[in-house]
Amino acid sequence: MYPQYPQQHIYYGSQYGGCLKFILYAASFFIPLVGLITGVIFLSRPDPESKRLGQTCLILGVVSFVLSCCLAVVFGLTPALVLPFLDSNY
Repeated sequence: MYPQYPQQHIYYGSQYGGCLKFILYAASFFIPLVGLITGVIFLSRPDPESKRLGQTCLILGVVSFVLSCCLAVVFGLTPALVLPFLDSNY
């Protein structure tokens, strides 16, 4: 008489292991594009643990990208700005 809906899975423990989280966090930090893609994928999943994992990967990817841009500006432009003013006559 009443429609039968499939039961939803209830997760009592951690859905993702610590090793997988570490690999995803490390990949997100060292390769920012991986962090952005992984973050978006895990944020689209319905369970709260996946959302937290995706948010952390996304934050690590953005922080890594900003940090690499800042380091590129500091170490890439500093020699170009300083070298013309150095006196070559010692």
